Amino acid sequence: MNDATWVKRLVGDGPDDPAERVLELRTESRPMPDGGDVGVISLRFTAEDLRGATYEATARILVPSALEEEPYPPVPVWFNCGYELPEQMALDRVLRGWIVVTPCEPAPDSVFPGANPLVRGPNTDFVLAHLVRGMPFVDPAAIAYAGGSAGGYAALLTAAEAFPAAVSATTVPIVNLTYQGAHLFATLPTVAADPPPDHPAVPVLRAVLVPMAEGLRAAYSEDLSGTGWSAHSPVEHVDRITCPVAAVFSTADFLVPLDQVGSGIVGPPSVTAPSRPGHASVRLLDVLGDRADVRVVPVPPGAPAMEDLDLTQVVAETPLPLPDRLGGGSSWLITVVDEGPAEFGGHWRHALAPDHEPFARRALVEGVRVDQLTRTKLDQLLDRYRGTEWLAPGFSHLDRPAAERRDVERGLRAYCAHSPAHARRFAELYAEVAEDGRVLPDDLVRALTGSSA
Repeated sequence: MNDATWVKRLVGDGPDDPAERVLELRTESRPMPDGGDVGVISLRFTAEDLRGATYEATARILVPSALEEEPYPPVPVWFNCGYELPEQMALDRVLRGWIVVTPCEPAPDSVFPGANPLVRGPNTDFVLAHLVRGMPFVDPAAIAYAGGSAGGYAALLTAAEAFPAAVSATTVPIVNLTYQGAHLFATLPTVAADPPPDHPAVPVLRAVLVPMAEGLRAAYSEDLSGTGWSAHSPVEHVDRITCPVAAVFSTADFLVPLDQVGSGIVGPPSVTAPSRPGHASVRLLDVLGDRADVRVVPVPPGAPAMEDLDLTQVVAETPLPLPDRLGGGSSWLITVVDEGPAEFGGHWRHALAPDHEPFARRALVEGVRVDQLTRTKLDQLLDRYRGTEWLAPGFSHLDRPAAERRDVERGLRAYCAHSPAHARRFAELYAEVAEDGRVLPDDLVRALTGSSA
């Protein structure tokens, strides 16, 4: 079937959208070289920026031909956060059996205070996630929230918002925004110098870092002691990320220095901000404690060095296999690639393509654990239900009230349906909440707990 009929049938009336976010939904079917089809759903929708002003965003959802006919098999979702996933990478993942979700690159000046995911914050991803979790063919408990660099930052915050979630898989994510701001402001004079340094990475660095710095100043000011910096840091929301997490970093990363992850993982730090005021000194591993399983891996044999490549051409990356399981008792897999000390440039010294898929597949097979619902997570869900800002008070991150309530209800239903143990866990934690904080409707609580009382 080479028309969009099957995609239209799959989508039905569209996502569950109580906040009336969706402005346009288009479907098409693309024939693949092997004879199969890939369905493409294009969305145009609204979200609110950090100040609460409404803007428009776009996204694509790519679905495999396995969903052409009913009964639909279970298909997991690869949700690429922050950045738009390149077309071929998205298609390749669909052909490996995933539904792929990706926001599209926003137009310049279309969202305050800038288009970069680190600058605009996670609101596009939050609203898009609510719409995706409301699609009739999506299991909200079978979503992998993924991304790299600023997209990895967005993925961690989106995983912190989501419940339940299968896994978060990130590559060189920014984990402490305050530290990143200090490093960025210290680096900017070199990158923006006139004349610029004689280095092949300078044009790209200037194009990315200069507007990034301007946007962060506009959002949070240059005062790194401001609460906007710390509140928007994933390290502040670790307790809200209750799904398994895989994150890979490099010792040679100039843009996201390993020092914000931990000290002395592989020798002394080679890139640090000139000062670590207040919150900038908070490292991910210090917060995680024994929840972190840290592995150091070598560069794969034969991986080409970036300095030997023509960066104006498409670079052939060497696959980087990553561990596929956590050590006992841990929930975060932190893989560090030992590429030697960092030097002026980008994220990697070698052209590498980290492969999170085995880890994500294993997490999907293991399913949502009972302990994914914690008292901290439940309190966050109840805040969302009552319309209380949880991420950064003073900023706007909540969806419209009807959408927040619907997503919280959908998530709790998906969690409690997993097993009687999941339903008991919810009942026990909800009973601990003060009476004036139990904002869920009684009929919903009875449905979640299986109680007729």
